Amino acid sequence: MQKRVYIGKICNEDIQSIVQEALHWVRWEANIKPGIRIFLKPNFTYPFYREGVTTSPQILEALVAVLTEMGAKVWIGEADGGSYAWTAEEAFEGHKVPEICTRYGARAVNLSKLPREMAETNVAGRRIQVELPSMLLHDIDVFITMPVPKVHIMTGVSLAFKNQWGCIPDVKRLRYHPDFPHVVLAINKLLRPKLAVFDGTYFLNRTGPMDGEPVPLNLLIVSDDLGAGDLVCCEIMKIDPNHIGHLRLAMWEGMMPRSLSEVELNTDPLQFNNQRFILKRTLMNWIALTAFRSKFATWLLYQSKFAKPVHDLAYLIRGRPKDFTPQW
Repeated sequence: MQKRVYIGKICNEDIQSIVQEALHWVRWEANIKPGIRIFLKPNFTYPFYREGVTTSPQILEALVAVLTEMGAKVWIGEADGGSYAWTAEEAFEGHKVPEICTRYGARAVNLSKLPREMAETNVAGRRIQVELPSMLLHDIDVFITMPVPKVHIMTGVSLAFKNQWGCIPDVKRLRYHPDFPHVVLAINKLLRPKLAVFDGTYFLNRTGPMDGEPVPLNLLIVSDDLGAGDLVCCEIMKIDPNHIGHLRLAMWEGMMPRSLSEVELNTDPLQFNNQRFILKRTLMNWIALTAFRSKFATWLLYQSKFAKPVHDLAYLIRGRPKDFTPQW
């Protein structure tokens, strides 16, 4: 069956109707039965909402409202920020998750505090092991990912596949970075996300994932296939997925279409690609990228006895994200 992707303009007055229309287009209404257990993975790569950086509370609430009205039991989950930058609870507070849970009877869960286990699968002929929360492996019926489309100084782009990186409960998840393409696809194979709901209110240009230039496009992109959704976002951003390591591997692995001709769309994404998204790395970004690709540098900066002093010094110089002022 052909993959389906919905692209719609967001109207702040009635986001819930757009979400319902999108679910109808991708034929997902029939899959949401009363009592079904749904896990939502937003992108909370910052401890409070930032345009183009994190999933907006408005889009999150609209999806929770639609799902709970259909009888689903909803969990919203995220892990603690990398290297102890902030806790998931702080990110929940900064995105109004407690209020959303109270209004709709949903639950928030810190993935870093759950029981975990080693899981493994094959990616491109290699056996990949990764530690994941047991809940996501055994106790969820449907996994829905909620990424924000953006460029990324380490991985090129951060889209639907990349969003599951935050499901690794260990705050030292960066130790997996040298083998990122294989590990992130392994996570997606193991967790089996069924739906991608992209918060395209703002796309992020220049220097993502935590800083950059927010580009207001006011789009909601919903896909019944993560690879198809990533392909559409790349089309809008004028980015060749063949130049992105984990997306190129996803195509080789059969997890992503190679062409939009393999995707059924409700509208032409070309009408929205008026700007080319270009990654601009600073000198510090290039240094970080070197560590990202090196097993030794990753160990030195994230696992050795020097790791904490180095990160403390970095935070002293630039400040911790939670020290900054929220945008709402």
